[in-house]
Order: sequence, then C-alpha cells, then structure tokens
Amino acid sequence: MSVTQKSTIKTEAHFSKDGKHRYLLKKEWNKNKKKAMVIMINPSSADGMLIDPTTMYVINNLSKLDFGFVDIVNMFSKIDVKLSLRQSIEKLVGKENDDYIEKSATKADCIIIAWGSIGENNKKIKERQKEIFNLLKKYKDKLYTICDLKGRGGYHPLASQVRHSWKLEKINLEDDLKIKRKGK
Repeated sequence: MSVTQKSTIKTEAHFSKDGKHRYLLKKEWNKNKKKAMVIMINPSSADGMLIDPTTMYVINNLSKLDFGFVDIVNMFSKIDVKLSLRQSIEKLVGKENDDYIEKSATKADCIIIAWGSIGENNKKIKERQKEIFNLLKKYKDKLYTICDLKGRGGYHPLASQVRHSWKLEKINLEDDLKIKRKGK
C-alpha cells in the first residue's frame, strides 16, 4: 500500500516599484513551527514563483531543523546574479531594505547570518555588515550562523560543506560588532 504526502509552500515576494530590488522573500510550509530569518548577500532570480538553488538549500535545511517559515532578506537588495561592488551603497541597498530587515527580525524566532566570508577583505561590505549588526543589536539573543557538521561556522547556504546539512550556532557580538566564531 502506498502513502501519499501533500504539501504546500506559500510564497510572498516584496520588490521595489522599479523591480530592481527585492526586499523580502517569504516562504511558509508549516505555520505552526518556528520562523527563521536568513540574511544573505543579495537576491538572485528567486521571486514569487521561481526558486533558485540558494532558496532551495535554505528551505531544505530549515525544514530538517524543524522550522516552518523563513523570511529571506539580504544585506544588499539589488537583484543581480553577481554583485558589483563598483556601484555605490545607495544603488546596492534599496530605500526600504533596512525596514524589511528590522520588521522580519521582530517576528523571527531565529536570525541566521548567512553571508559567508564575503566581508573579510572588502571595506564596503564590512561597513554594510556593521550597519546590519547595529540594526540587529536588540535581537542579539536570536543571532545564529550556519555551521558544518565539524562545528566550523560562518557559511553561505551554497557552500558545499553545508548544502545538505546545517547546524546552527549562536553568534556572540563583540563590542566592535564582529562575529566571534568557533573553528575560524
């Protein structure tokens, strides 16, 4: 005898009027479970209908960790397959981006910093990360990073080490707002 499984993922996407910025991508598959907020680098092709590989890995791993809802936001809201840092911050970060980050943070049970190591060698990105950490200071007890099974943290969902299995580790913000991670 066979068993049938049915599921539905509700999707909601919020864009700027000109369509050049995506501020929020919501995915809900079980409203009775925990809600995560994942902050990555910049949006790619995912929208209300299309699912890109990063979004797929986020949903798959959060589902395994018993979450039922995710708000995906980004440090830069400009939609681009490859982020160009030659542009000004004003062009990379839409006017409403930080408002969406803050609104999502208030509703999330867990805020996952998932931008990987992108800011390690770039002053513009480090400054933007610092702005986001300042925005999230009051939610510091909810901040986590993605770790591999060996406990090394600070990964982006597309990193081969964590594509299929995440561990979440709490982030401790120091006074200078850097992520203090084990294993790095």
